[in-house]
Amino acid sequence: MTTFIGMLVLFVVLAAGLLFYAYSRREHEAERYRLSKHQQRLLEKEPLAGVDENVFLQQQSDYLGKLLALAGLEAQYQEMRTQWIVWGVGGAVLLGAAAFLIGPEVAVLGAVFGAAVGAAAFINYLKLKVGQRQKKLTEQLPPVLETMVSSLKSGSPILEVFKTLSETAPEPIRGEFRRSLVSLQLGKSFRDVLTEMCGRIRTPDFRLLTQAIFISQDVGGNLAEVVATIADAIRERFKLRDYLNSLTAQGKMTAVFIGSLPFVITGLIYALSPAYLTGFFNNFWARIVIVAMVFWELIGFWILMKLTTFEV
Repeated sequence: MTTFIGMLVLFVVLAAGLLFYAYSRREHEAERYRLSKHQQRLLEKEPLAGVDENVFLQQQSDYLGKLLALAGLEAQYQEMRTQWIVWGVGGAVLLGAAAFLIGPEVAVLGAVFGAAVGAAAFINYLKLKVGQRQKKLTEQLPPVLETMVSSLKSGSPILEVFKTLSETAPEPIRGEFRRSLVSLQLGKSFRDVLTEMCGRIRTPDFRLLTQAIFISQDVGGNLAEVVATIADAIRERFKLRDYLNSLTAQGKMTAVFIGSLPFVITGLIYALSPAYLTGFFNNFWARIVIVAMVFWELIGFWILMKLTTFEV
């Protein structure tokens, strides 16, 4: 009876969460409709062929919205929020069912833990996408800065520079410049536009570029020379990073070998002679020892990888 009540409470909470999600989506429906109509009118005046990104994105201030902005998936906010809920519900169902097979009294605990694991796994997936995109943005900065230097030296205004980069730069940085160009054309100040870009491009190099442009605007100076110096510094940093990676490659492979060796040996022994380890696995205290050993092995592997990894 207690297990049934616990499962009933769990499903009621999940249903309430889905209803709250549907209600919160209705609140922004009018704003999304207004922005889509505004975008359609502008596209009728000046069609943008070959553009996949949506530059009329509603700013989201919650944690998921900020994470999606860094990953370049802000236009898929509603879809990603639905997937987040699905991952949480799926984790609750899977681990809840597994816990129920072990013992009905731990089914609710397994479902709650599964919901947390599913939601955390989805967030970690988004963080992986963020890291990949930010790395690509950093690698694209030097040629983009060279184009900016050429445009500034030819006497082009900053609005024309952003227009050139929004047409010629590679993805995904081209989408950022397109979005910033639209903001400038709608009357937003250049400092606010760069601040928003710096919030979406979380790389030290772009933050350095932003600060250099702000200082140049405040006290004057040759902005083209400053941007060229920053581009050279980024290229030299890339060379140093590659050099350090080549020096630490052997140490990283050693860490991978040492970290995987206990698991490989245990798996081979169990595959060749299962009876040799069956008694050990069936003992309750032996299982606790195995969990502790795996935990400490993972900590040691993490320490070895940190010792051979350098941030440049």
